[in-house]
Amino acid sequence: MAALVETHRRARRACCDDRGGTRGNGEEARPNGRSPKSVLGKAGLILSAFGDGDLSLSLTELTARTGVAKATVHRLCQDLIACELLERDGSHYRLGLLLYAIGLRAPRQRTLRHATRPLLENLAQALDSPVSLSVPNGSDLLCIDNADRHRNRAGATVGGRLLQLHSTAPGKLTLALLPDQYPLARPAPRMRRMTARTLTADRLPEELLRIQEQDYATDFEEHRLGYSAVAVPVRGPHDGAYLGALSVVAATARHNLPRTLTALRTASEAVTTRLAVIEAYRAEP
Repeated sequence: MAALVETHRRARRACCDDRGGTRGNGEEARPNGRSPKSVLGKAGLILSAFGDGDLSLSLTELTARTGVAKATVHRLCQDLIACELLERDGSHYRLGLLLYAIGLRAPRQRTLRHATRPLLENLAQALDSPVSLSVPNGSDLLCIDNADRHRNRAGATVGGRLLQLHSTAPGKLTLALLPDQYPLARPAPRMRRMTARTLTADRLPEELLRIQEQDYATDFEEHRLGYSAVAVPVRGPHDGAYLGALSVVAATARHNLPRTLTALRTASEAVTTRLAVIEAYRAEP
């Protein structure tokens, strides 16, 4: 899914500056009047108009979010329905399941999910808490897999969801470890205080330095009251490159940082080992 989302975002950025277009968090922004010339670019804008909280959108909403002419949006929506990339929901439109199926075929994310999946399940069982895997995706952070215990489902992160960079443990970890790809100047104007504990823009640089030194990030009710999280990096087997974040979220009342951190680091090392084995197997003649 990450590769497909990034394709759509690039199409959107062709016609929207940093303050235009639709944000991945579902917040509607005003179009700036420019529109891509190609049919593919306009179709990408339509698909990218759906935010995390949008189950379906009307033709009017799609037109407002994309800045594309209403007649063109209507025509392209019919084509996307025919291709199973959109589905009709009464007078509204919703994303089609084919998008999810295509996204799962992205090689890099597929390999990482394959190496991580059994460890996610084991961690969720051992810690009795939701566990997620998130990866850098352009200028965003995308959750590509998760596992959780039934009674803690309220704290889980939905797979395919874009995460806040400044208020979540995996988001702050990514900001700290990929400063060139995620310069603070980009998210700072859009930083919204999710709770009273959410760090402000002036306090975030110091927090990121601390994360770089300790190689893990925490979120103590900064994103959601009553819940805390820990995230550690998943690294490549050869160059140690940051591939993504492995994170656990739990009710603050039962949060055990030392135990959770130890379990996460052990799982992260195991993922790196599994990735090395997969690469070695594929390299065999």
